[in-house]
Amino acid sequence: MNEKDVLKRSVYLFIVGCFLMGILGLFIQDISYLLGLIIGYVINVIVFLLIIKMSEGILKFSMSTVIVAGMFMVKLALYALGFYIAVKSQWVHIFGVFCGYTITKLSIYIEGYLHKGR
Repeated sequence: MNEKDVLKRSVYLFIVGCFLMGILGLFIQDISYLLGLIIGYVINVIVFLLIIKMSEGILKFSMSTVIVAGMFMVKLALYALGFYIAVKSQWVHIFGVFCGYTITKLSIYIEGYLHKGR
């Protein structure tokens, strides 16, 4: 399993999620679910790329624990920023942000399932 495959799969899941949140938004007449999904997905992709860089740094350059801990805190701050935006804004729904955060995790599970032979 490759991180590029995971990112490709996450784009497909994001499109499906946008479609589902768009339908939900039409029924409820509220676009905040879709906007929350978009914000959550963008933050999640940034965090995923940060994790990749952090892992490469640990394996290749043997980064110090201070830098790794700092990158971990940046990751948590990004997640908190998404939830903070959802709480403070009426245009972004917290459920959409949460669903955006789970897209990469779901794509990792799906890629693992497909590459291990079902």
